[in-house]
Amino acid sequence: MTIDFVGRHLELTPEMRAYALEKVNKLGRLVDDLDIHVTLSQEKHRKTCGIVARGRGVVHSGEVTHDDLHQAINEAVDILARQLRKRKTSHLAERREGAPSIRREAGPELEAEGA
Repeated sequence: MTIDFVGRHLELTPEMRAYALEKVNKLGRLVDDLDIHVTLSQEKHRKTCGIVARGRGVVHSGEVTHDDLHQAINEAVDILARQLRKRKTSHLAERREGAPSIRREAGPELEAEGA
């Protein structure tokens, strides 16, 4: 898992970076192979945290604007965790059930032709 940080219109302090890194590392538990890009920005009194996670051909993203940067980071990580969890559970359910059978999909016409 690789994590990139970008600060726009604000200085990325080591404390901010460590806090964001601690929160974003929790996403690694949900999916193994992720490339994460975290953008922290400030415009007037609004702080924005945008997180983009790429892995296995799928892109998930979340962006939150809040007065407090810590709260924005927490909410953006929650959004991404929800998306990753949903993808993981649907993927596991699909694997458990298996792909639909061609015979089941085609119905009796295919069985009559094949026999």
